[in-house]
Amino acid sequence: MTMSAFLAAVARNLLGSAWVPLARGAWCRKQRRLLGASGHTVVWVRGDALSWAEWGARRGYFEVLHMNGLPYLRALGAPLA
Repeated sequence: MTMSAFLAAVARNLLGSAWVPLARGAWCRKQRRLLGASGHTVVWVRGDALSWAEWGARRGYFEVLHMNGLPYLRALGAPLA
């Protein structure tokens, strides 16, 4: 193993575990801002974003609801239509 490959592996293992919660938090804050913007009452999510959305919902960023099996985000305390 070369030194650069070793350093890359160390950085990935050490920084990777710290980066994921920061990235998820940034994604959740962006979605919450979208929900607060006029005209955006819901934000639809799919694929890998669903696990991030559920993570954010557990931490109080927004709610994850389902319509006909399709997940979407709704601002906390927003009135139901």
